[in-house]
Amino acid sequence: MRIPGKKRSLEPDDVGNRAGLFAESVRDGNMDLAWSLLSKETKGMRMGVWATKNNINMQDAYQAGYDSGHPMRISMMEDFRTTVLGMWPLEDLTDLGVSPTNYIDDVHAFVFLPFGVTQDNSRVHERRMMSGLVIPMILEDHSWQVDMPTWRYLYNNDHDMHHN
Repeated sequence: MRIPGKKRSLEPDDVGNRAGLFAESVRDGNMDLAWSLLSKETKGMRMGVWATKNNINMQDAYQAGYDSGHPMRISMMEDFRTTVLGMWPLEDLTDLGVSPTNYIDDVHAFVFLPFGVTQDNSRVHERRMMSGLVIPMILEDHSWQVDMPTWRYLYNNDHDMHHN
């Protein structure tokens, strides 16, 4: 799959590092950190899905999403981790590299984290077919956040990137 957008640098940047931090926090089970790296839209979507699936009042889901001491928080975070690991198997989240970020525009970007990259070779320069994670990112309140709704750009065959 071709990742949309253009590279602005040959080196990984802060956007890629934040995407990598997200993947590592999921792998290590640090779900409060992973949750803090999500965009507002992604959090809202996850809270809604979790509430609907478990027949939980949306107000309770919202409180669990924003209060790390809420009694339902653990259940919500376990569901979130299970969901992510359903897309990305845990054993694949080791030895992740970071490649240069692809920017769609100044607020949307994609980061490719290749698998099986050893520490001394954490940067990927040559273009070759590699398996890895493609993580969509959005700039929100001066911070790059993981934005699952941005996946729509990957499946948009015409290169028309405006919002619907």
